Amino acid sequence: MNEPPSNPENGCPDLDIGPRTPPRRPVLRWLEMLGIFFGVPAFIAVFLDPKQRLRPYFDASGADTFFNGIRSAAGMIIPVLLIFTVIVTIVLARDRTFRNRLLWNAKPAFRDLPRILGLFAVLGAGLLGAAWLLAHFTDIMTATLPDGSTRSAFLFLPRERPWLIFLIAIGYPVFSAYPQEIISRAFFFHRYRALFPNTASLVTVNAFAFMWLHCPFWSIEAFALTLPGGFLFAYTYIRTRSTLAAGIEHALYGWWAFFTGLGWFVFTGSIGT
Repeated sequence: MNEPPSNPENGCPDLDIGPRTPPRRPVLRWLEMLGIFFGVPAFIAVFLDPKQRLRPYFDASGADTFFNGIRSAAGMIIPVLLIFTVIVTIVLARDRTFRNRLLWNAKPAFRDLPRILGLFAVLGAGLLGAAWLLAHFTDIMTATLPDGSTRSAFLFLPRERPWLIFLIAIGYPVFSAYPQEIISRAFFFHRYRALFPNTASLVTVNAFAFMWLHCPFWSIEAFALTLPGGFLFAYTYIRTRSTLAAGIEHALYGWWAFFTGLGWFVFTGSIGT
């Protein structure tokens, strides 16, 4: 899809993904973005800290029950994601400046599918090779479970749980990838586009925000996986104006990460291990 002409006065080209007019209170909009995409994940991560560094303070004040409750609630990442997705979708639907077609927009998504699949074939092979190298020459792919036992995550699911790979292929796009794209792409680009002077800065902050959403996993590897993904999915969303397209691409790489074993670093069951 050809890029629309630039608007020199606003810096960003006319991407048709959000209002170009700055909000009346940009400081509040900045605080909103920082709170939602950086503050909330950091709050959740603090309570999911594998070393539980805050627990002594809560225990000393007699608030251990409160700490345990927050920690348990924070660990319900998928339900929290789905609830927030519903809230965000309602906000977008009630916003008269939002084009509802951006939440799906199937035609450009399927038109862009050959590019998405071709790039996935190349990058997917690279991910498989990276997982093999990490498994054979480092201990990064060795997972230590809560009972103290260890196992290699490399190709664990296709070797030991092939039926789970099938279930992930069905459930992951619906309950994780697409909801994440509604929040990180449709909502983010529409709500905060006018805060940025150009597309490059908008996409860069979006990619880092997407990466930071994974901080509750307490894993550098999770950041290393999701930052490039943030740039890639943002590019696809801008190129197609389709959350469906970004969701399909996200689902492909997410499923492949679980297939290779790299998905261990962004798996909710890995938290605390």
